[in-house]
Amino acid sequence: MDDARKSYAEEVVRMRTGREVPELLRELYVDQRHTQQEIANALGVSRMAVNGWLARYGISRDDRAPVEIEAAS
Repeated sequence: MDDARKSYAEEVVRMRTGREVPELLRELYVDQRHTQQEIANALGVSRMAVNGWLARYGISRDDRAPVEIEAAS
C-alpha cells in the first residue's frame, strides 16, 4: 500500500514501533494468537481499527502454518 493511503493510526503505530502494521499483525494475530482487543490495547488503537487492518491486508488466522500432531502409539 502506498504511504499516502495509510491512516493516521497506522503512521502512529509505525512511529511507535518502528514496524509496519501488516508485519505486526501477522506476528501478533497469526503467530502469537492474540485477540483483536489485545492487539488494539498494545498498539493504542481501537479494536475496530485492528479489525479493519486485518481485512484490508487480507490477514486471517488461517494464514498460520498447520500444526502437525503426532498420533499416540
